[in-house]
Amino acid sequence: MAGLWQKYVSLLDRQPLATKTATSTVGFMLGDVIAQIPDLRDGKKYDFARTARLMAFGAFIHGPVGHYWYGFIDKTIMPTKATSGIAVATKTAIDQILWAPIFTSVFYASMEALKGTPENAIPTIKEKLWPTMLVNWQVWPLAHLINFRFIPSSQRILYINTIQVGYNVFLSSMVAKPTTEEKKE
Repeated sequence: MAGLWQKYVSLLDRQPLATKTATSTVGFMLGDVIAQIPDLRDGKKYDFARTARLMAFGAFIHGPVGHYWYGFIDKTIMPTKATSGIAVATKTAIDQILWAPIFTSVFYASMEALKGTPENAIPTIKEKLWPTMLVNWQVWPLAHLINFRFIPSSQRILYINTIQVGYNVFLSSMVAKPTTEEKKE
């Protein structure tokens, strides 16, 4: 196990963006696979397209954007006292008040665009953003207090993605849940 960890850290040093992107891709894939297990037990077919959409989001948005977002926060919010209580609280507050709603909206818009229904992006965001944020705020503030206090900046995406797998089960279920407008059709 130590050898695997050393290989990961080495990859992270040599190719941070690619490594974080791969980590996010796997995290979104695992979350969706787990989310679909109850459907499979109910006799529904596995939705490979849904898994592909979530993986694409992890690969092209979550991994790269997360890499730059957390790098930006670490370089701009009290970089000389990065793990002080005030720095940790400030980073967490900015992430949860500013970033989380924007990123969640981008998530829903991306899922609609990848489904080929970009016209549903705004109605989906209007309907699902608030319920998603209520769950988000039960998970991520504590996770980020730990993240910004104890996790090295280079390993934030890995840490986030370990938690994100469980959160992605929720996100995948929200994506699969039809909106009020879709139920009418």
